[in-house]
Amino acid sequence: MHELAYVPATQVGALIQTRKVSAEEVTKLALQRISDHNPRLNAIVAMDEEAALHTAREADKEIKCGQIRGPLHGVPITVKDSFATTGLATTSGCTALKGFVPDKDAAVVSRLKQAGAVLLGKTNVSPLLMDIQTDNDIYGRTNNPWNDTRTAGGSSGGSAASVAAGLSYLDIGSDIGGSLRIPAHYCGVFSLKPTEGAVPASGHMPGFEGMADYASSRHLACYGPLTRSIEDVRAAFAIIAGSQGYAGGLPNGPQASFPSPSTSPLRVGWIDELPGYPVSSSIQEALRRFVQKLASQGILVKQITSPPFDIRAAWETWGKMIDAELNSTASIIQRGLSYLATRKVSQEVPTASMLVPLTFKNYMRVLTKREQLIRSFEQFMAGYDVLLCPVSSTTAFPHLQKTKMVGYQPIYKEPLYIDGKPQNYWIATTYYANLFNVTGSPVVTMPIGFDTDGLPIGIQCVGKRWRDYDLLNTTGVLVEACEEWQPPCALT
Repeated sequence: MHELAYVPATQVGALIQTRKVSAEEVTKLALQRISDHNPRLNAIVAMDEEAALHTAREADKEIKCGQIRGPLHGVPITVKDSFATTGLATTSGCTALKGFVPDKDAAVVSRLKQAGAVLLGKTNVSPLLMDIQTDNDIYGRTNNPWNDTRTAGGSSGGSAASVAAGLSYLDIGSDIGGSLRIPAHYCGVFSLKPTEGAVPASGHMPGFEGMADYASSRHLACYGPLTRSIEDVRAAFAIIAGSQGYAGGLPNGPQASFPSPSTSPLRVGWIDELPGYPVSSSIQEALRRFVQKLASQGILVKQITSPPFDIRAAWETWGKMIDAELNSTASIIQRGLSYLATRKVSQEVPTASMLVPLTFKNYMRVLTKREQLIRSFEQFMAGYDVLLCPVSSTTAFPHLQKTKMVGYQPIYKEPLYIDGKPQNYWIATTYYANLFNVTGSPVVTMPIGFDTDGLPIGIQCVGKRWRDYDLLNTTGVLVEACEEWQPPCALT
């Protein structure tokens, strides 16, 4: 059975549904791997083994009777510990929610269960999902499967680590500033940040007053899968996408079915570094090698040497929108104190770009600026099928200890080093990622290689808004230029 640990979710689903192996056997394998490897990784933090085995047995009964719900029927999965799960604690890494058990499932969880997936448990997060390292006072720190002295990323760090380590066949995470893409890059797996609104927010970050339908921020946040293959990304997205009565999601009629692949050559734009925002030479070299492979296959590639839109304005807009939507209930005095505390670091910490004064007029100005940035980027993308660029400035870095908090985000005394030169933590980790939360664009993260330390390197594949399936088709072509996905050696 152990050779099935790293089989893609859709492939193991096909084996289960043709009764070559049972859902119960595969679930027992996953539970055994969790028992063997999770103590080292601390990726999965809440489980109900008996419930998982019961669901697997029920899936086997249905399949025996010819009732197959879809490609994930009988497949063991996990979800991020920010999605409501009936009977399982949902904490969002916040000590105030320790032991909180929702009475209904989040929209994405409900859809996966209806599709026959077997829920193994919940994966670890950073506190309130607002850090690029996964470590909280309830469950502790998650380690990278490739090197346990390194971070798995955040806030979906437990999600990426569990999938990379073969503890789960698929996970669903969230992303408001890189929280899907950065862990996928650090852990060497695939992810999809869908177009904003394509997947409903209902049941994300439950337990907070006023967040029954919308999670934390009305804008910017997206919800999507982390997997070990692009086929699994497609299958999971097809299950969880679309509003269909849920709050926090928009109808996506144009995406109702997979479009036919284009017969024209793909047009690929690529950026290996933005001016003023350095990227490690190992990431740049890996991206260049990948682009050269694409060109050798007849794909049209063009290097972009100047930013496709105002990237500084995007950083500030991201911070102001987060500030306005997370702090809308704070008093004038609280906001005044926060402003005095953060104004000196607003160029380095995105949430320190506060909207002062927080008025409806100013908020509308920020939304207008965002719309201008979206238009600029969509006009640029009219000439390309996909834009390739780094996810983050480094590969997975050693665990760091925070020294204080600025707003919702921690501050670290130690800088991150890019080719031996110090760089601000938040710029080095999130700058390339949160640009596309502002534009609302769909982004596939795809592993393309490793650095000299054997750590994974991923890239962002950015598409046009509401063209998620086109992007998935495109990345399905691009992935053919990559080497076959491989697991961490120590966990095979």
